[in-house]
Amino acid sequence: MATKLLRKVRAMTLYSRIAFLLLFTATTGAFVPHIVDSREPAEEIRVVAKNMTYYANGGGDANPAIQLTPGRLVRVTLRNEDRGMLHDFGIPAFGVGTGIIEYGKEASFTFRVPDRPAPASYTCTPHSAMMTGRILFTK
Repeated sequence: MATKLLRKVRAMTLYSRIAFLLLFTATTGAFVPHIVDSREPAEEIRVVAKNMTYYANGGGDANPAIQLTPGRLVRVTLRNEDRGMLHDFGIPAFGVGTGIIEYGKEASFTFRVPDRPAPASYTCTPHSAMMTGRILFTK
């Protein structure tokens, strides 16, 4: 199929090639903004693991409650600032998490909050006794 199209384009005059190229570009370009605009922005939550504690969105509260809105797309990014420690960030009730990361690394995951969420919490798998917090849901 591509070979046939290439042969046809080669057989065209210079003006026909230019017209074909302009038409192809205009047709293709008409769809690109629609595709880009249709992407739903995710709510960003940045979590830092430091001193065996989680801190969220630049706040100073240890292991704060994190508020989520049912049905929203959420992206969580964890940065490990605990030298010599391995951490992860997961929400077991939703089956999502970053996986274990080393000091100085970041990991992210994106998920959609269930429309009818059950009570949930977040946790660090290796340090679940200390690094855990509640997930609250807005209406």
